Amino acid sequence: MGVRITPASGTRVGVDNDRCELYGICVMEAPGLFALGADGRLRFRKHPLGPEEKEQAVAAARACPLQAVVLRGDVHG
Repeated sequence: MGVRITPASGTRVGVDNDRCELYGICVMEAPGLFALGADGRLRFRKHPLGPEEKEQAVAAARACPLQAVVLRGDVHG
C-alpha cells in the first residue's frame, strides 16, 4: 500500500506579485511548489503537501530576497 500525503494542515502559500522579480530562488528551494512558466510567470501551489514541502515553503519564504513569498496559517506547527 502507498503512502498517503495530505496537505500540510492550515499552511497557505502566497506570492506578492508586486514584489516578485522572478529570480527563481523559490523554485530552487521548493521545486514541488514553485515553477517558472514558459510565459515568464511564476506558478505555485497554495497548499504544501506534507511536512517536507511545508519546510521547503518556509525555506523559500526565507530565501526570497524581495520577501515576495508569503506564508499564512499554521506555518510552524
